[in-house]
Amino acid sequence: MWLAWYSRPGARGTFLTRITPATGEVTTWPCPVEAPDGLAVRGHHAILTQRAHNKNSIAVTRAELIDGSLTTTQHKILETPGPVVKRCGQGRDGILWLRAGDIWMRIDA
Repeated sequence: MWLAWYSRPGARGTFLTRITPATGEVTTWPCPVEAPDGLAVRGHHAILTQRAHNKNSIAVTRAELIDGSLTTTQHKILETPGPVVKRCGQGRDGILWLRAGDIWMRIDA
């Protein structure tokens, strides 16, 4: 299980935490994206998004867990058919679904 979380208002920092249910192990890394609004993870590969407010695009960042650190491997702006709807992103099993305009977009980790 993966979580993206932010520190309290006024403090800086966004983090990703992996919880291993079988062992209870908890590991946290600094997030390569500040305040992502979309997250999906598969194995050691993650995809994070930040929506562009009132624009038909979204910032997509791909990261990989390499030698114990989350490293950005790609960052690009993806055009969307409409503005990405706030809080309408769903990530599971390495697939991130985003609602953009009147459709759902699929982005694979």
